[in-house]
Amino acid sequence: MAKGKVTIRSVDALTAIKGDAFLWDDEVSGFGVKATKAGKKNFVYQYRMGGRGSKTQRWTIGAYGQWTPDEARKEAKRLGKLVDVGVNPIEDKRQRDRAAVTLAFSAYVKTFTKGYLETEWGTSWEQAKRQLEMHVTPHLKEKPLPEITAADCNAVLDHLIGRPALRRNVWAVMSKLFSWAEDREDIERAPKMATPPTVKRRKRILSPHELIACWRASYELEAPRGALVRLLMITLQRRSEVAAVPWSELKHNEGVWHMPGERTKNNEDHLVPLSELARTELDAIGWKRRGLALPSSTGKTPVSNFSDMKLALDKAMLPILQELADKQADAAGEDRHEVELEPWRLHDLRRTGTTNLQALGFPIEVGERVINHHQGGETSGIRAVYNLYEYLPEKTKALNAWSAHLKALVDGDALDTNVVSLASARA
Repeated sequence: MAKGKVTIRSVDALTAIKGDAFLWDDEVSGFGVKATKAGKKNFVYQYRMGGRGSKTQRWTIGAYGQWTPDEARKEAKRLGKLVDVGVNPIEDKRQRDRAAVTLAFSAYVKTFTKGYLETEWGTSWEQAKRQLEMHVTPHLKEKPLPEITAADCNAVLDHLIGRPALRRNVWAVMSKLFSWAEDREDIERAPKMATPPTVKRRKRILSPHELIACWRASYELEAPRGALVRLLMITLQRRSEVAAVPWSELKHNEGVWHMPGERTKNNEDHLVPLSELARTELDAIGWKRRGLALPSSTGKTPVSNFSDMKLALDKAMLPILQELADKQADAAGEDRHEVELEPWRLHDLRRTGTTNLQALGFPIEVGERVINHHQGGETSGIRAVYNLYEYLPEKTKALNAWSAHLKALVDGDALDTNVVSLASARA
Protein backbone atom coordinates (compact mmCIF):
# COMPACT_ATOMS: atom_id res chain seq x y z
CA MET A 1 0.00 0.00 0.00
CA ALA A 2 1.69 3.14 -1.27
CA LYS A 3 1.94 6.08 1.05
CA GLY A 4 3.10 9.62 0.44
CA LYS A 5 2.01 13.18 -0.14
CA VAL A 6 -1.09 13.36 -2.35
CA THR A 7 -0.19 16.00 -4.90
CA ILE A 8 -0.90 16.61 -8.58
CA ARG A 9 2.41 14.99 -9.48
CA SER A 10 1.86 11.90 -7.31
CA VAL A 11 -1.73 11.46 -8.51
CA ASP A 12 -0.66 11.75 -12.15
CA ALA A 13 2.02 9.13 -11.54
CA LEU A 14 -0.37 6.65 -9.89
CA THR A 15 -1.33 3.77 -12.22
CA ALA A 16 -3.25 0.52 -11.72
CA ILE A 17 -1.79 -2.56 -13.44
CA LYS A 18 -3.68 -5.58 -12.09
CA GLY A 19 -6.27 -4.21 -9.64
CA ASP A 20 -7.10 -0.91 -8.06
CA ALA A 21 -4.09 1.09 -6.91
CA PHE A 22 -4.12 3.37 -3.86
CA LEU A 23 -1.96 6.20 -2.63
CA TRP A 24 -2.61 7.16 1.00
CA ASP A 25 -1.71 10.62 2.18
CA ASP A 26 0.98 10.79 4.85
CA GLU A 27 -0.45 14.00 6.27
CA VAL A 28 -4.19 13.35 6.72
CA SER A 29 -5.08 9.91 8.09
CA GLY A 30 -7.57 8.02 5.92
CA PHE A 31 -7.23 10.37 2.94
CA GLY A 32 -6.07 8.92 -0.35
CA VAL A 33 -6.61 8.48 -4.05
CA LYS A 34 -7.75 5.35 -5.89
CA ALA A 35 -6.81 4.53 -9.48
CA THR A 36 -8.59 1.85 -11.52
CA LYS A 37 -7.36 -0.15 -14.51
CA ALA A 38 -9.76 1.90 -16.66
CA GLY A 39 -7.73 4.96 -15.77
CA LYS A 40 -10.24 6.61 -13.46
CA LYS A 41 -8.94 8.30 -10.31
CA ASN A 42 -11.05 9.26 -7.30
CA PHE A 43 -10.16 10.85 -4.00
CA VAL A 44 -11.37 8.76 -1.07
CA TYR A 45 -11.61 8.92 2.70
CA GLN A 46 -11.38 5.72 4.76
CA TYR A 47 -12.62 5.61 8.37
CA ARG A 48 -14.04 3.51 11.19
CA MET A 49 -17.06 4.32 13.35
CA GLY A 50 -16.46 2.83 16.76
CA GLY A 51 -12.75 2.09 17.12
CA ARG A 52 -10.28 -0.58 15.90
CA GLY A 53 -12.69 -3.50 16.03
CA SER A 54 -15.30 -1.82 13.88
CA LYS A 55 -15.72 -2.25 10.14
CA THR A 56 -13.71 -0.02 7.85
CA GLN A 57 -15.83 2.21 5.65
CA ARG A 58 -14.75 4.13 2.58
CA TRP A 59 -16.24 7.37 1.30
CA THR A 60 -15.66 8.68 -2.22
CA ILE A 61 -14.93 12.37 -2.12
CA GLY A 62 -14.89 12.95 -5.85
CA ALA A 63 -13.08 12.49 -9.14
CA TYR A 64 -9.61 13.82 -9.82
CA GLY A 65 -10.04 16.73 -12.18
CA GLN A 66 -13.28 17.82 -10.59
CA TRP A 67 -11.43 18.05 -7.29
CA THR A 68 -7.85 19.19 -6.79
CA PRO A 69 -5.68 17.37 -4.23
CA ASP A 70 -5.81 20.37 -1.90
CA GLU A 71 -9.62 20.62 -2.13
CA ALA A 72 -9.99 16.90 -1.51
CA ARG A 73 -7.59 17.04 1.45
CA LYS A 74 -9.64 19.86 2.99
CA GLU A 75 -12.83 17.81 2.57
CA ALA A 76 -11.13 14.80 4.15
CA LYS A 77 -10.23 16.90 7.18
CA ARG A 78 -13.88 17.98 7.45
CA LEU A 79 -15.04 14.37 7.28
CA GLY A 80 -12.45 13.42 9.92
CA LYS A 81 -13.91 15.99 12.31
CA LEU A 82 -17.36 14.48 11.82
CA VAL A 83 -16.05 11.00 12.57
CA ASP A 84 -14.25 12.28 15.67
CA VAL A 85 -17.58 13.46 17.13
CA GLY A 86 -19.43 10.28 16.13
CA VAL A 87 -21.11 11.49 12.93
CA ASN A 88 -21.01 9.08 10.00
CA PRO A 89 -20.24 10.92 6.73
CA ILE A 90 -22.93 8.82 5.05
CA GLU A 91 -25.57 10.28 7.40
CA ASP A 92 -24.06 13.72 6.99
CA LYS A 93 -24.48 13.37 3.21
CA ARG A 94 -28.13 12.39 3.65
CA GLN A 95 -28.74 15.48 5.77
CA ARG A 96 -26.92 17.72 3.29
CA ASP A 97 -28.96 16.28 0.42
CA ARG A 98 -32.16 16.87 2.41
CA ALA A 99 -31.10 20.43 3.15
CA ALA A 100 -30.42 21.02 -0.53
CA VAL A 101 -33.95 19.90 -1.44
CA THR A 102 -36.48 20.31 1.37
CA LEU A 103 -34.56 22.98 3.30
CA ALA A 104 -33.68 25.10 0.28
CA PHE A 105 -35.12 28.52 1.08
CA SER A 106 -37.38 28.69 -1.99
CA ALA A 107 -38.86 25.28 -1.15
CA TYR A 108 -39.12 26.04 2.55
CA VAL A 109 -41.28 29.10 1.86
CA LYS A 110 -43.95 26.68 0.59
CA THR A 111 -43.55 24.49 3.69
CA PHE A 112 -43.82 27.52 5.97
CA THR A 113 -46.87 28.80 4.10
CA LYS A 114 -48.77 25.53 4.44
CA GLY A 115 -47.57 24.76 7.96
CA TYR A 116 -47.94 28.20 9.52
CA LEU A 117 -48.97 31.22 7.45
CA GLU A 118 -52.27 29.87 6.11
CA THR A 119 -53.54 28.95 9.57
CA GLU A 120 -51.82 31.40 11.92
CA TRP A 121 -51.16 34.65 10.01
CA GLY A 122 -54.77 35.78 9.67
CA THR A 123 -56.21 37.36 6.55
CA SER A 124 -52.85 38.79 5.47
CA TRP A 125 -51.12 35.41 5.01
CA GLU A 126 -51.14 35.74 1.22
CA GLN A 127 -49.49 39.13 1.46
CA ALA A 128 -46.80 37.67 3.78
CA LYS A 129 -46.19 34.84 1.30
CA ARG A 130 -45.83 37.32 -1.57
CA GLN A 131 -43.37 39.39 0.46
CA LEU A 132 -41.17 36.32 0.93
CA GLU A 133 -41.42 35.35 -2.74
CA MET A 134 -40.86 38.85 -4.11
CA HIS A 135 -38.29 40.31 -1.72
CA VAL A 136 -36.45 37.41 -0.06
CA THR A 137 -36.38 34.38 -2.38
CA PRO A 138 -34.67 36.27 -5.24
CA HIS A 139 -31.71 36.84 -2.87
CA LEU A 140 -31.56 33.56 -0.91
CA LYS A 141 -32.78 31.35 -3.79
CA GLU A 142 -31.92 27.66 -3.18
CA LYS A 143 -29.58 28.24 -0.25
CA PRO A 144 -30.30 25.67 2.49
CA LEU A 145 -31.77 27.11 5.68
CA PRO A 146 -28.94 25.80 7.94
CA GLU A 147 -26.41 27.73 5.82
CA ILE A 148 -28.25 31.07 5.87
CA THR A 149 -26.52 33.58 8.12
CA ALA A 150 -27.54 36.84 9.75
CA ALA A 151 -25.42 38.62 7.16
CA ASP A 152 -27.47 37.01 4.38
CA CYS A 153 -30.72 38.19 5.99
CA ASN A 154 -29.42 41.69 6.66
CA ALA A 155 -28.36 41.98 3.01
CA VAL A 156 -31.98 41.21 2.01
CA LEU A 157 -33.29 43.92 4.34
CA ASP A 158 -30.68 46.42 3.12
CA HIS A 159 -32.33 46.33 -0.31
CA LEU A 160 -35.51 47.70 1.32
CA ILE A 161 -34.01 50.63 3.24
CA GLY A 162 -35.92 53.08 1.07
CA ARG A 163 -39.22 51.36 1.90
CA PRO A 164 -39.32 51.32 5.73
CA ALA A 165 -42.82 49.88 6.18
CA LEU A 166 -42.20 47.04 3.72
CA ARG A 167 -38.77 46.44 5.25
CA ARG A 168 -40.33 46.06 8.68
CA ASN A 169 -43.01 43.69 7.36
CA VAL A 170 -40.48 41.53 5.50
CA TRP A 171 -38.31 41.38 8.63
CA ALA A 172 -41.32 40.21 10.67
CA VAL A 173 -42.27 37.36 8.35
CA MET A 174 -38.61 36.31 7.87
CA SER A 175 -38.11 36.24 11.64
CA LYS A 176 -41.17 34.06 12.06
CA LEU A 177 -40.05 31.67 9.31
CA PHE A 178 -36.68 31.09 10.95
CA SER A 179 -38.07 30.80 14.50
CA TRP A 180 -40.66 28.31 13.22
CA ALA A 181 -37.88 26.33 11.53
CA GLU A 182 -35.94 26.35 14.82
CA ASP A 183 -38.98 25.11 16.76
CA ARG A 184 -39.30 22.23 14.27
CA GLU A 185 -35.56 21.54 14.63
CA ASP A 186 -35.04 22.05 10.90
CA ILE A 187 -32.25 24.43 11.89
CA GLU A 188 -30.21 24.55 15.07
CA ARG A 189 -30.59 28.29 15.65
CA ALA A 190 -32.39 31.10 13.84
CA PRO A 191 -30.08 33.77 12.41
CA LYS A 192 -30.18 36.94 14.50
CA MET A 193 -31.18 39.71 12.13
CA ALA A 194 -30.85 43.41 12.85
CA THR A 195 -34.28 44.76 13.82
CA PRO A 196 -35.37 47.59 11.47
CA PRO A 197 -36.51 50.79 13.19
CA THR A 198 -40.19 51.16 13.97
CA VAL A 199 -42.06 52.86 11.15
CA LYS A 200 -43.47 56.24 12.03
CA ARG A 201 -47.23 56.29 12.16
CA ARG A 202 -48.69 57.39 8.86
CA LYS A 203 -50.81 60.53 8.81
CA ARG A 204 -51.66 60.69 5.10
CA ILE A 205 -55.22 61.85 4.49
CA LEU A 206 -56.57 62.35 0.99
CA SER A 207 -57.87 65.80 0.15
CA PRO A 208 -61.35 66.33 -1.32
CA HIS A 209 -59.81 66.76 -4.78
CA GLU A 210 -57.85 63.52 -4.33
CA LEU A 211 -60.99 61.65 -3.29
CA ILE A 212 -62.80 62.93 -6.38
CA ALA A 213 -59.86 62.01 -8.60
CA CYS A 214 -59.59 58.56 -7.05
CA TRP A 215 -63.29 57.87 -7.61
CA ARG A 216 -63.29 59.09 -11.20
CA ALA A 217 -59.98 57.38 -12.04
CA SER A 218 -61.29 54.05 -10.73
CA TYR A 219 -63.53 53.81 -13.80
CA GLU A 220 -60.44 53.63 -15.98
CA LEU A 221 -59.25 50.43 -14.28
CA GLU A 222 -60.03 46.99 -15.60
CA ALA A 223 -62.93 45.23 -13.88
CA PRO A 224 -63.25 44.38 -11.08
CA ARG A 225 -60.40 46.62 -9.86
CA GLY A 226 -62.42 49.81 -10.27
CA ALA A 227 -65.23 48.39 -8.14
CA LEU A 228 -62.66 47.32 -5.55
CA VAL A 229 -61.33 50.87 -5.23
CA ARG A 230 -64.83 52.35 -4.91
CA LEU A 231 -65.91 49.77 -2.33
CA LEU A 232 -62.75 50.53 -0.34
CA MET A 233 -63.73 54.20 -0.37
CA ILE A 234 -67.36 53.53 0.56
CA THR A 235 -67.01 50.81 3.23
CA LEU A 236 -63.59 51.84 4.71
CA GLN A 237 -62.68 48.20 5.23
CA ARG A 238 -59.27 46.60 4.67
CA ARG A 239 -58.09 45.85 1.15
CA SER A 240 -57.67 42.13 1.83
CA GLU A 241 -61.18 41.93 3.30
CA VAL A 242 -62.87 43.71 0.41
CA ALA A 243 -60.87 41.96 -2.33
CA ALA A 244 -61.75 38.48 -1.03
CA VAL A 245 -65.37 39.09 -0.02
CA PRO A 246 -67.67 36.20 -1.02
CA TRP A 247 -71.30 36.88 -1.93
CA SER A 248 -72.37 34.69 1.00
CA GLU A 249 -71.18 37.41 3.45
CA LEU A 250 -73.23 40.14 1.78
CA LYS A 251 -76.82 40.15 3.05
CA HIS A 252 -78.90 41.88 0.37
CA ASN A 253 -82.18 42.03 2.29
CA GLU A 254 -80.59 43.06 5.60
CA GLY A 255 -78.30 45.62 4.01
CA VAL A 256 -75.23 44.41 5.93
CA TRP A 257 -71.96 42.69 5.25
CA HIS A 258 -71.34 40.02 7.89
CA MET A 259 -67.60 39.39 8.01
CA PRO A 260 -66.60 36.30 10.06
CA GLY A 261 -63.75 36.50 12.55
CA GLU A 262 -61.48 34.20 10.54
CA ARG A 263 -61.31 36.92 7.87
CA THR A 264 -60.68 39.90 10.17
CA LYS A 265 -57.39 41.13 11.58
CA ASN A 266 -58.58 41.02 15.21
CA ASN A 267 -60.40 37.69 14.74
CA GLU A 268 -63.68 39.33 15.74
CA ASP A 269 -66.87 39.01 13.69
CA HIS A 270 -67.70 42.35 12.10
CA LEU A 271 -70.90 43.85 10.71
CA VAL A 272 -70.50 46.48 7.99
CA PRO A 273 -73.69 48.38 7.10
CA LEU A 274 -74.15 48.63 3.34
CA SER A 275 -75.07 52.18 2.42
CA GLU A 276 -77.11 52.97 -0.67
CA LEU A 277 -73.88 53.82 -2.47
CA ALA A 278 -72.40 50.43 -1.53
CA ARG A 279 -75.52 48.57 -2.67
CA THR A 280 -75.44 50.49 -5.95
CA GLU A 281 -71.89 49.25 -6.58
CA LEU A 282 -72.89 45.68 -5.78
CA ASP A 283 -75.98 46.01 -7.99
CA ALA A 284 -73.69 47.05 -10.85
CA ILE A 285 -71.56 43.95 -10.34
CA GLY A 286 -74.67 41.76 -10.19
CA TRP A 287 -75.67 40.03 -6.95
CA LYS A 288 -75.03 36.29 -6.81
CA ARG A 289 -75.62 33.58 -4.24
CA ARG A 290 -72.13 32.08 -4.21
CA GLY A 291 -68.58 32.72 -5.34
CA LEU A 292 -66.40 35.80 -5.00
CA ALA A 293 -67.80 39.28 -5.53
CA LEU A 294 -64.50 40.54 -6.96
CA PRO A 295 -62.80 37.56 -8.61
CA SER A 296 -59.59 37.55 -10.63
CA SER A 297 -59.60 36.56 -14.28
CA THR A 298 -59.66 32.88 -13.26
CA GLY A 299 -62.92 33.37 -11.39
CA LYS A 300 -61.62 31.21 -8.56
CA THR A 301 -59.26 33.55 -6.71
CA PRO A 302 -59.72 37.10 -5.39
CA VAL A 303 -58.64 40.08 -7.44
CA SER A 304 -54.94 40.78 -6.85
CA ASN A 305 -51.85 42.44 -8.41
CA PHE A 306 -52.50 45.55 -6.33
CA SER A 307 -49.14 47.17 -7.13
CA ASP A 308 -49.91 47.43 -10.84
CA MET A 309 -53.47 48.50 -10.06
CA LYS A 310 -52.22 51.30 -7.81
CA LEU A 311 -49.76 52.53 -10.45
CA ALA A 312 -52.55 52.66 -13.04
CA LEU A 313 -54.82 54.44 -10.56
CA ASP A 314 -52.21 57.10 -9.76
CA LYS A 315 -51.55 57.66 -13.46
CA ALA A 316 -55.26 58.16 -14.12
CA MET A 317 -55.70 60.44 -11.10
CA LEU A 318 -53.06 63.00 -12.05
CA PRO A 319 -54.82 64.62 -15.05
CA ILE A 320 -58.07 64.71 -13.07
CA LEU A 321 -56.32 66.51 -10.22
CA GLN A 322 -54.83 68.94 -12.72
CA GLU A 323 -58.27 69.63 -14.19
CA LEU A 324 -59.76 70.24 -10.75
CA ALA A 325 -56.89 72.54 -9.73
CA ASP A 326 -57.15 74.51 -12.97
CA LYS A 327 -60.90 75.07 -12.52
CA GLN A 328 -60.39 76.13 -8.93
CA ALA A 329 -57.62 78.57 -9.92
CA ASP A 330 -59.73 80.02 -12.72
CA ALA A 331 -62.71 80.49 -10.41
CA ALA A 332 -60.52 82.32 -7.88
CA GLY A 333 -58.78 84.42 -10.52
CA GLU A 334 -55.41 82.87 -9.70
CA ASP A 335 -52.61 81.59 -11.92
CA ARG A 336 -52.70 77.93 -12.83
CA HIS A 337 -49.94 75.70 -11.50
CA GLU A 338 -48.77 72.16 -12.12
CA VAL A 339 -50.04 69.71 -9.51
CA GLU A 340 -48.34 66.64 -8.08
CA LEU A 341 -49.88 63.59 -6.44
CA GLU A 342 -48.33 63.06 -3.02
CA PRO A 343 -47.52 59.36 -2.43
CA TRP A 344 -50.42 57.52 -0.83
CA ARG A 345 -51.66 53.99 -0.19
CA LEU A 346 -55.03 52.35 -0.50
CA HIS A 347 -54.95 51.87 3.26
CA ASP A 348 -54.97 55.67 3.64
CA LEU A 349 -58.61 55.64 2.50
CA ARG A 350 -59.56 54.18 5.89
CA ARG A 351 -57.82 56.99 7.76
CA THR A 352 -59.33 59.54 5.42
CA GLY A 353 -62.82 58.15 6.01
CA THR A 354 -62.59 57.98 9.80
CA THR A 355 -61.13 61.49 9.93
CA ASN A 356 -64.06 62.75 7.88
CA LEU A 357 -66.48 60.92 10.18
CA GLN A 358 -65.18 62.97 13.09
CA ALA A 359 -65.60 66.12 11.01
CA LEU A 360 -69.17 65.02 10.32
CA GLY A 361 -69.81 64.85 14.07
CA PHE A 362 -69.38 61.16 14.86
CA PRO A 363 -67.35 60.26 17.97
CA ILE A 364 -64.04 58.43 17.66
CA GLU A 365 -65.43 55.18 19.11
CA VAL A 366 -68.00 54.97 16.30
CA GLY A 367 -65.28 55.44 13.70
CA GLU A 368 -63.22 52.76 15.43
CA ARG A 369 -66.19 50.38 15.31
CA VAL A 370 -66.76 51.14 11.63
CA ILE A 371 -63.22 50.01 10.73
CA ASN A 372 -63.24 47.17 13.31
CA HIS A 373 -60.44 48.54 15.48
CA HIS A 374 -62.15 47.80 18.77
CA GLN A 375 -61.08 44.85 20.90
CA GLY A 376 -64.18 42.92 21.79
CA GLY A 377 -62.60 40.55 24.28
CA GLU A 378 -63.75 36.99 24.83
CA THR A 379 -67.49 36.61 24.56
CA SER A 380 -69.84 33.79 23.84
CA GLY A 381 -73.51 33.03 23.34
CA ILE A 382 -76.00 35.90 23.65
CA ARG A 383 -73.28 38.33 24.78
CA ALA A 384 -71.29 37.71 21.58
CA VAL A 385 -74.37 38.44 19.44
CA TYR A 386 -75.14 41.55 21.48
CA ASN A 387 -71.57 42.87 21.02
CA LEU A 388 -71.82 42.27 17.29
CA TYR A 389 -74.99 44.35 16.95
CA GLU A 390 -74.19 46.82 19.73
CA TYR A 391 -73.02 49.68 17.50
CA LEU A 392 -74.90 48.72 14.33
CA PRO A 393 -77.27 51.74 14.38
CA GLU A 394 -74.39 54.16 14.96
CA LYS A 395 -72.25 52.49 12.27
CA THR A 396 -75.17 52.61 9.86
CA LYS A 397 -75.65 56.34 10.40
CA ALA A 398 -71.92 56.96 10.11
CA LEU A 399 -71.43 55.07 6.84
CA ASN A 400 -74.59 56.57 5.37
CA ALA A 401 -73.29 60.05 6.22
CA TRP A 402 -69.85 59.25 4.81
CA SER A 403 -71.39 57.88 1.58
CA ALA A 404 -73.57 60.99 1.26
CA HIS A 405 -70.52 63.20 1.76
CA LEU A 406 -68.52 61.18 -0.77
CA LYS A 407 -71.36 61.35 -3.29
CA ALA A 408 -71.67 65.11 -2.79
CA LEU A 409 -67.94 65.49 -3.45
CA VAL A 410 -68.00 63.45 -6.63
CA ASP A 411 -71.24 65.03 -7.87
CA GLY A 412 -69.71 68.45 -7.31
CA ASP A 413 -72.17 69.62 -4.64
CA ALA A 414 -69.49 70.04 -1.98
CA LEU A 415 -66.96 71.97 -4.08
CA ASP A 416 -67.13 74.90 -6.45
CA THR A 417 -66.12 72.70 -9.36
CA ASN A 418 -67.97 71.30 -12.32
CA VAL A 419 -67.23 67.65 -11.57
CA VAL A 420 -68.80 64.79 -13.48
CA SER A 421 -71.59 63.18 -11.47
CA LEU A 422 -71.69 59.61 -10.25
CA ALA A 423 -74.37 58.77 -12.77
CA SER A 424 -72.34 60.28 -15.61
CA ALA A 425 -69.20 58.50 -14.42
CA ARG A 426 -70.98 55.17 -14.67
CA ALA A 427 -72.21 55.83 -18.20
